[in-house]
Amino acid sequence: MMMRFVIAAAAVVSLTACSQPRSDLAGRWEVQQIAGASLGDGVDIWIEFDEAGDTVRGFTGCRAFTGDAEVFGAMLTLAPVVEEQGECPSEAAATDEARFLGVLPSVQRYIRNGRSLELLPAARGSETLVRLRLTDENAN
Repeated sequence: MMMRFVIAAAAVVSLTACSQPRSDLAGRWEVQQIAGASLGDGVDIWIEFDEAGDTVRGFTGCRAFTGDAEVFGAMLTLAPVVEEQGECPSEAAATDEARFLGVLPSVQRYIRNGRSLELLPAARGSETLVRLRLTDENAN
């Protein structure tokens, strides 16, 4: 009887842990760098994770986008994003949008350090794909 109780309690704890919000990712993050390079002048790229950590929305510098995210521990994958119609305001925005959308499929994990977030590939020691900063309105 005691063993059944322990197993049931472990299952409840496990389910509760899975349903906890991913508050470490929640909020709006401004892109600071893509693959080590800063954004062009006047280019604004951001991504926002929902509280559960399973969807994202944002702006590529040219267009708004939405997509799915899968978070497990420090692992993070982003499904291909869907962009709205629109045009790029500049050549710099178009270049940065292409770079941003080009690296998103390679994201496999993340590291958060305070208001800084790094999106990384699977291999340890690899270059940061995207470096982001939590906006002031979401500061913890």
